[in-house]
Amino acid sequence: MKKIIGLLSTLLLSAAVQATPISSGLIIEGTTFGSNNAFQFFNNSTDGEQITSITWDLTSIGAFFDSTDTSPGNSSSPITLGSSSSVGHVFPTNDALNGSGILTISFSDFDAGEFFRFGVDTDFLSAPDAVGLNGNQFFGATALAIFSDGSQRFGTYAPTNVVGFGSEVSIVDAVTVPEPATVLLLGLSLCGLGVSRKKKNA
Repeated sequence: MKKIIGLLSTLLLSAAVQATPISSGLIIEGTTFGSNNAFQFFNNSTDGEQITSITWDLTSIGAFFDSTDTSPGNSSSPITLGSSSSVGHVFPTNDALNGSGILTISFSDFDAGEFFRFGVDTDFLSAPDAVGLNGNQFFGATALAIFSDGSQRFGTYAPTNVVGFGSEVSIVDAVTVPEPATVLLLGLSLCGLGVSRKKKNA
C-alpha cells in the first residue's frame, strides 16, 4: 500500500511541476481609485506566452470593488485605465462589478515584457466608503493569471520593498489539473487497493 501511495504521489507531483509562464503584480501605496494609485501587472513569461486573463480575489480579506454609487458602497470610482502597454484589455461593466470581491479582466494581446495598470475603488465590507484600501491592506488577496498555452498560475499579495508600492504578488504557484492518464491510473490503483482489502478481509 505504501508503494502504491508513493507511486501515485510521484506521478501527481511530476504532473504538477511542468514548466509554465510566470507573471507578477504590484499595488501602488495609497488607495486604488484612480489610474495613478492603482494595480499594476507584468507579464514575465520567459516562454513568450501571452496572458489571456487575470482574476483578482479580495474575498479572503473581506473587501469588494466599489465601482458605482450604489450599495454596498455609495461613494465610488469606476474602473479606470492607467498608462499601460497596448494589451487589448476588456473590462467588465461597472454595474456588474460593483459589490463583488472578484474582478476578471481579459486580454487579447498581453505579450511577454508588457505591463498593465488600472484603478478602481476598493473598500472593506466592514467599512464601506471609509477611505478605500491602501496598498498594504491587500495582504492576503490573491490573483490568478491564465496564459495562452492554457496554463494557470496564482499568488497571494504580500509586503514589498519596492519604493512607492504597498504590496506585490508573484504568480508562481501552478494550478494543476492531472493528465487524463494520471487520473485513470489513480482510479485503477484505488480499485486494485479496494479489491486487495476485500480479499484480505475474506
